[in-house]
Amino acid sequence: NLRISLEDQLEMLLENNLRTKMAQLVRLMSRELEVLEIGQQIRSDTQEKLDQTQREFYLRQQLRAIQKELGEDEEGALVEEYRTKLEESGMPEEAKKEALRELSRMEKLQPQSAEFGVIQTYLDWMVELPWNTLTDDNLDIQHARQVLNADHYDMKDVKERILEYLAVRKLRLERDLTDEIEKGREQDRAGGSILLFVGPPGVGKTSLGRSIGRALGREFTRMSLGGVREEAEIRGHRRTYIGAMPGRIIQALKRVKTRNPVFMLDEVDKIGADWRGDPSSALLEVLDPQQNYAFRDHYLDVDFDLSEVMFIATANTLDTIPG
Repeated sequence: NLRISLEDQLEMLLENNLRTKMAQLVRLMSRELEVLEIGQQIRSDTQEKLDQTQREFYLRQQLRAIQKELGEDEEGALVEEYRTKLEESGMPEEAKKEALRELSRMEKLQPQSAEFGVIQTYLDWMVELPWNTLTDDNLDIQHARQVLNADHYDMKDVKERILEYLAVRKLRLERDLTDEIEKGREQDRAGGSILLFVGPPGVGKTSLGRSIGRALGREFTRMSLGGVREEAEIRGHRRTYIGAMPGRIIQALKRVKTRNPVFMLDEVDKIGADWRGDPSSALLEVLDPQQNYAFRDHYLDVDFDLSEVMFIATANTLDTIPG
């Protein structure tokens, strides 16, 4: 009845000496016993781990039930906190629908699961983005002139061009106030130029952008495009990747906590492209007023309105700016 090989069976049958035959049998039985003991130990260890996991699950379920009775359900409180923040965030209906869908998924998961943490990070981004937070513009041209003169000596041509740009924005706003709100927004999307400061390093291109933000009363943020070769830097990574994050545009808006900052794109002439994608094509969607009111970051996977952002670009030379 032993599970022994054909060779061992044949060896025992051919052996005529009883003492030798018994020695062979003892050796084979000892080996079989060791195999059985190892198998039993593995089964025992596996069963212990399963029992421990089931025990922990059972205890957690009991703990949740007790906390619920006492009104101290931490997971339920966390879900309700996110639900309240989503309602108060002022996000569009599409974004709210997607966030609530992820929240309902999170509600069904155990906090120890990896997916729980991924969804929680996504919801943190959704509730902290400035979906409806805008700062009021100060379009007083005289005030802007004083700020520019205080921050920069001379540079008359540059300052006149900036004041002209701000004056046109003021005129457009005054014109739009006489129209319907939605119609005015469409007109604003259809027009408007993007300032580009060109010059060698150190002549004050970035500080001019900071002065414009101060003159308008807007937050100022900047992003350096030098050496950016990956499209995900602009559009973000999809959530299927481990450690996925939104693009740097969305990260900057979360940092300044407003949807209409002065956003400076430094070194637009040094942007590159390789097998990971063409960042300049993604940047066109950010800058084009016909598209950027519905900018879709890969991580968020919902539309975000960039039409209120004032983009200003800088370059050292015009020749290497992508077409």
